[in-house]
Amino acid sequence: MKTFYLKHPVSLGERTISELTLQDPHVRHLMRTDAYGVNTIAADVALCSALSGESEALLANLHIEDWALIRVELQKIYAVFFGVKAEMENNADEQNPTKAAD
Repeated sequence: MKTFYLKHPVSLGERTISELTLQDPHVRHLMRTDAYGVNTIAADVALCSALSGESEALLANLHIEDWALIRVELQKIYAVFFGVKAEMENNADEQNPTKAAD
């Protein structure tokens, strides 16, 4: 779980949030992005909604300053899901002379 404390609280109707907590991701959360194109903000909002339990409509009102930090976290989730993180770490080890010598 990761909690983001919003610099700009966001409202929709009578609901206002000043923090957003994302659950640990599972495949069911990523399935919410299936209806959207890869690497779209809409897919990220859908994933954020699935992880936080907040509506996509509310999340669409996030200030870009807050959204930027949240989106970085979402990109980390995608990297793990698509195996990019492990691949990047393996490549970094191969390119690091101190690791290659081991």
